[in-house]
Amino acid sequence: MIVIAAYDISREEVRGRLRRFLARMGLSIINRSVYAGVGGKKLAERIAEKAKEIIDEGDHVFIIIVREEEYFGAYTVTRMGIEKIGGKGYELP
Repeated sequence: MIVIAAYDISREEVRGRLRRFLARMGLSIINRSVYAGVGGKKLAERIAEKAKEIIDEGDHVFIIIVREEEYFGAYTVTRMGIEKIGGKGYELP
């Protein structure tokens, strides 16, 4: 299972605290405000509880758990084109 956490946080100080926490929990950055890592329900719940303590009013954190085959079936889109993740790039710890 893969835990994905995405956030919309206004203050850099708060974003930094959450980023450091997500990294300590074993998640890797896959986009500017999106992290992913191997884990399940317990990890997602732990992230949710800590995020609640860290964030300010009006900030949002979105956490979802997906199967690895779903994660690696996702697409990444840039101006250069569209690519299926398929295990390439976006390495998970």
